[in-house]
Amino acid sequence: MKLYVTRHGETAWNKENKVCGRTELPLNETGRQQAQETARKLAGVHFDRVVCSPMVRARQTAELICQGRDVPIERHRALIEQSYGECEGADRFDEGFLSHKRNFADGYPGGESHMVLAQRVYRFLEELASRCSDETVLVVCHGGVCRVVESYFHPMSNDAFFKFAMHNCEVRQYELNLPVKPGPVKFYGTEICRDCAEALCFLEEKGFDAYEYKDITKNTANLKEFLALRDSRPEFQSVREEGGIGIPCFVREDGSLTFEPSDLLES
Repeated sequence: MKLYVTRHGETAWNKENKVCGRTELPLNETGRQQAQETARKLAGVHFDRVVCSPMVRARQTAELICQGRDVPIERHRALIEQSYGECEGADRFDEGFLSHKRNFADGYPGGESHMVLAQRVYRFLEELASRCSDETVLVVCHGGVCRVVESYFHPMSNDAFFKFAMHNCEVRQYELNLPVKPGPVKFYGTEICRDCAEALCFLEEKGFDAYEYKDITKNTANLKEFLALRDSRPEFQSVREEGGIGIPCFVREDGSLTFEPSDLLES
């Protein structure tokens, strides 16, 4: 998987050097111009998919970068900015904030530690690479998340991690190739469908990765497999009658079938 990662454009708090984690702020005019300039710089790069943080500044950046492109923008909760707890809104050079920034294990009072952030971001990267192995993907996120992404691909000392920063709309490129590990469950679905996307997000949140994801929109082989299954199993009768295919379908190793991801956790 070829991975492009960018931080969102400038906001009012970025300009004022305030710590901004979970506070929802839109792009300012400079931020919009930065995103538009990034769109021009990436105009020659084809993206199979774009994944962004659900926070407004990241969504706006992704939308501006993708103007004129026929590519869906997916939102993923794992890309939400780090929670800075009681340090939210503090001056970025405040010694109290910087002291907590150096403390990887304990993190910010009332917020996340760097270790907790790394856990969800590393898991996101590997889950993305496992189902998008031959794709070029753009990820639009936040400064704290970008720092963790960089640490995944390039070993960093504590001091280097503390000092690393990506500028607004700076773009970095990585490549991630993971060995394919088919799981005992086959998941037929598509992220185009809301139910399938929510099922993927649910499994990721619960840490369940013992499945082989078969995106039925990715190639005709996966679609044919799913249609053959749909047309031969009585469990799909209502789906067949409605002529629909956009439904998450989980087939266990023993051949049993379920449409509910929670069933996989119970078994």
